[in-house]
Amino acid sequence: MASISVDDFLLFCDRTINGFIAATNQLDDNTINRPPFDEASSTAALTIHALSAATFWCDHVIAGNPTSRHRDSEFAATATVAELAQRCAETKMLLHTLGPSINAATDLHIEPTVQTALGQPWTVGTALIHAYEELAQHLGHVEMTVDALING
Repeated sequence: MASISVDDFLLFCDRTINGFIAATNQLDDNTINRPPFDEASSTAALTIHALSAATFWCDHVIAGNPTSRHRDSEFAATATVAELAQRCAETKMLLHTLGPSINAATDLHIEPTVQTALGQPWTVGTALIHAYEELAQHLGHVEMTVDALING
């Protein structure tokens, strides 16, 4: 059976987080905080949410570190382009720092709750895939939001 290493996971997290940097660098500090239409999230809010979700799953759910995350506030968050680039760099650094803890993890520290039931027990592997899933799906949202803001 094939297995995915923590290094594989980190490689794709880095690539995806770099995608957030490339997408957000296309906007200015005002536009990055403007939703493309009513009831939508801004590029900044989506980026902050995605980075926060990945951090939550890796640092809290898998590694067992305390969290002060407030998910709902992520969707109202604002930031400059430079602040988002810094947050992306910090998230990549944290994930790499957590690498040995993730690699050594055999059980989750909390039982996750998600909007859509998994249909099987959560494991370290499924939590890692979910952390990446959050990054990947929201990078797509960010890229579409940037396109809508630029192209109207």
